[in-house]
Amino acid sequence: MVVLTNARVFDGHTMLPGRGSVVVEDNLISAVSGDSGIDGLARGDVVDLGGLTVLPGLITSHLHPDFYKFDIFAGEKPGKELPPGVMMAIGVRTCRVLLESGFTGYAGAGCAHDIDAQLKMAIAEDIIPGPRIRACGHHVGTTGDMNNRSRWWKRYETPGIDLAGDGPDEMRRMVRQEIGRGVQTIKVFAGAGHGIPSATSRNISRDELAAIVRTAHERGAKVRAHVADKPMIMECLDLGVDIIDHGDEIDRECVDRMAEAGTFWVPSLVYLWSLLEIGYAERFGVTPAIYEHVRQMLPVAQQAGVPILVGDDYSGVFRTMIKDDPLDHQVGNYGREFAFYSAIDGLSPAEVLTWGTGNAGRLLVDPPARVGVIAPGALADLIVVDGDPTTDPALLARPEETLRAVIQDGSLVIDRLPAGAKAPAAPGREGALR
Repeated sequence: MVVLTNARVFDGHTMLPGRGSVVVEDNLISAVSGDSGIDGLARGDVVDLGGLTVLPGLITSHLHPDFYKFDIFAGEKPGKELPPGVMMAIGVRTCRVLLESGFTGYAGAGCAHDIDAQLKMAIAEDIIPGPRIRACGHHVGTTGDMNNRSRWWKRYETPGIDLAGDGPDEMRRMVRQEIGRGVQTIKVFAGAGHGIPSATSRNISRDELAAIVRTAHERGAKVRAHVADKPMIMECLDLGVDIIDHGDEIDRECVDRMAEAGTFWVPSLVYLWSLLEIGYAERFGVTPAIYEHVRQMLPVAQQAGVPILVGDDYSGVFRTMIKDDPLDHQVGNYGREFAFYSAIDGLSPAEVLTWGTGNAGRLLVDPPARVGVIAPGALADLIVVDGDPTTDPALLARPEETLRAVIQDGSLVIDRLPAGAKAPAAPGREGALR
């Protein structure tokens, strides 16, 4: 058991007053003290953090672990740009970048070759270090949709990231196969938009989408939908889709429905900003008006109680056009989102920080497990930073300077704590907080 004491504590929703203590026992948080002392707490190894901030490990909720140096402008099909083994190596690299950025969890938004599920397995078997993962899989789609428009004579014999089928029966079969391969979230492209132009906004029929949602929910999986236009957003909400990815035309009616249902929203606005910055927005069907609309709706959704999440299409797609590409898989880039969204009028840094902790934890794991919060009984995924991210969210984009420790499932996986603030390792397990 270890007591992290004399720390500022952000509990996944708010910064607790004064300085407090967090007790880690095995892989769980067993107690939280409201002052800097440890009186009344079970005694163990005491780590005096000297005013550093403890907060839940950050969680990104829209991640493609195998996208890296992906050239969208070359017309490449995700999942086929490199051999499967190389793409798995990219996934292993992404896991390292996440941990070094202070992210102890991610919810997948689509990958080729079952990479999410296999990374999750490798981490569980202690083969590689990595974050806690909610595994996604292929994009489940239809014949001839916007992800299945390759010339017929160049059709893939094996899928990359996209699967295609037709009719409710085929959708049920594909969903069951995905879940059988370890997928926890089914990804569907319900409509076009958000930088993916198409002749029609609809990408799947209502009965097909209904079959996907019903089958996923029957087997304990969630469904996330790439969708931008309001009619398709409303259809997704009608049918019980759990996560709206992008949602560029979300309005007050959508917000009220989402708040009532508890539907997650991942706006992934950095992608639109990037297209505008490099001058490619018009080519991809993005306008400044769309971007500004989403910015204006975010405080409305926050006030209404919609569980908003951070996460974007990291891929390095703009690295040749933007200095310090914000969507490159590089240490610190994921953390840029906290300052980016906090700069929007009507949003506070503490609220945005909750998008990547308390809100995201509700998606990352299924009850009774709890993550993304500092509370008794929650999983001990924690980070320690130098500074207060509720007043300076930009510090989360500088982990090389500010990140002092990463605790993953109760184990210390990154230790940059000051001398004299070290937790003894358990016998035979270096860096463990046991």
